[in-house]
Amino acid sequence: MLRVIDKLTECISKTLCRAFLLISAILLMSVSPAQAQELRAGYAKVDITPTGPVTMGGYDLRGAPSDGVYPGEHLYARALVFEAAGNRVAFVEADVIEIQGHDEFRRRISEATGIPVANILLGDAHNHAAPSPEADAKTDWDRAFSAAVVNAAKQAVAALQPVRIVASTGHSRIAMNRRQARPADSDSYITFDENNTSQSFGQHKTDSPVLIHEFGGVVRLGANPLGPIDDAVQLVRIDTAAGKPLALMIHYACHGTSLGGRNGKISGEWMGRMQQYVEKEFPGLGAIYLQGAAGDINPRVVGGIDGYKDDINTTWALGEEIGREVVRVYRQLAPVPALNSRFQIESAVIRCPRIYNDLYKDFTHTSVDMPTIAVRIGDLMWTTFPGEMFSNIGKQVKAAEPATYGHVMGYTNGYVGYFPEQKAYSEGGYEISQTHFDPQSERIYLQAIAALMQRFR
Repeated sequence: MLRVIDKLTECISKTLCRAFLLISAILLMSVSPAQAQELRAGYAKVDITPTGPVTMGGYDLRGAPSDGVYPGEHLYARALVFEAAGNRVAFVEADVIEIQGHDEFRRRISEATGIPVANILLGDAHNHAAPSPEADAKTDWDRAFSAAVVNAAKQAVAALQPVRIVASTGHSRIAMNRRQARPADSDSYITFDENNTSQSFGQHKTDSPVLIHEFGGVVRLGANPLGPIDDAVQLVRIDTAAGKPLALMIHYACHGTSLGGRNGKISGEWMGRMQQYVEKEFPGLGAIYLQGAAGDINPRVVGGIDGYKDDINTTWALGEEIGREVVRVYRQLAPVPALNSRFQIESAVIRCPRIYNDLYKDFTHTSVDMPTIAVRIGDLMWTTFPGEMFSNIGKQVKAAEPATYGHVMGYTNGYVGYFPEQKAYSEGGYEISQTHFDPQSERIYLQAIAALMQRFR
């Protein structure tokens, strides 16, 4: 009888032990992911405003270096670093145009921070009132820029802390489609004077301007109120765990061209004014603007086009207009701890056919390579593009992203020029004259994007 009791006691003991171990495992499974998914973020910005004359980018007609900085204006390199599940990704943005040598800058940032190069997203605001930095430094300002982007990233890493986060979307119409078709029944004779080429200013200036026969129906740079834009003002608000403002990601697709080619002073453009406006409204907050698919999008007013002249007050007005929308949406947001901090980065080199005219120059390169990175953090997603994507393509990329809040980051990690949608080729215009892409590229690219997004499902 005692042996039976002993066996029964042993069996009960083993059963209780197994039950205890099972319950412990379940508890560990429920705790560990939550700890691993804690989202941390750090933000920093470093002033990169030139202190002397520099060569400005964005317009071919300029024939002289910059002649000062508008009052109260600054250029910055800004960095926002996220960390989740032991992984880090760095968003580094600068208030400049056409960074030259992205991979080298990213390598320097990686060496200084330990963040893998593949996890560094380096972009610019596409600001035509600013210089174009080169990794192969040719000036003191180039060297200062290089130090600034590295220091901004290092400071952002050092500032990493637990955060609360939330995203939302507003709307703004400071942008306008810029592919203007001349009236079909209205030929004219004009002095060709778009802001990229001129007979009255800069290197092409002449005392004997040539009258040009402008045929009705042709597409030129100008305001096209009926053309497509992406009016979404996408915000990602990041607060500290204590509920204090930390950073705000602002996504919007629009060229930084409210100041035209005749402007010779440095400015942060409308996006610089917008960030300044928002930071002033919320002390302690750091803004970071991420340019979108702006290949065919200008501000409503552009100096040198449609009879407008360069006017910094107009630039400031545009920046404050969208700034008010940012502030309105920001105030409605209530950040919460990230319950789903799923972190995933995927990359691909998307290859599209090169336009036939390019083959005459180099028949050994028949395609254009586009390094592409897609990042997912919880319900947020970003996809990079190394150039000037048309807005309709950008909207399709956002729709393909399998996350609640999808974003496109143009002008990031390289520069391949204009990427028009296929239907634009039959219309012609400036962007078509400059592109390296065959008309079939939109279809091929979107198929590759769909395949890339499958990795996130």
